[in-house]
Amino acid sequence: CLLGSLERKSEIEYYAMLAKTGVHHYSGNNIELGTACGKYFRVCALSITDPGDSDIIRAMPTEQQ
Repeated sequence: CLLGSLERKSEIEYYAMLAKTGVHHYSGNNIELGTACGKYFRVCALSITDPGDSDIIRAMPTEQQ
C-alpha cells in the first residue's frame, strides 16, 4: 500500500530528525537494496548503528553522507 510506505518514510525521517542523524534515500528498489546488503530478500529500510568498516557507507556518494 502506497499510503503505508509514505507513512513509514515520514516516520523514519521524523525519528532521524529527533536523533539529529542523516537519512539517505536509496535510488534503487527494495530488491537491489537487499542485494547491496548481501541478502536474498527485499529490504525496505536499513539502519547503520555502527559504520565501522561498512562497504555501504563507502559506496554512498560523498555529497550525501
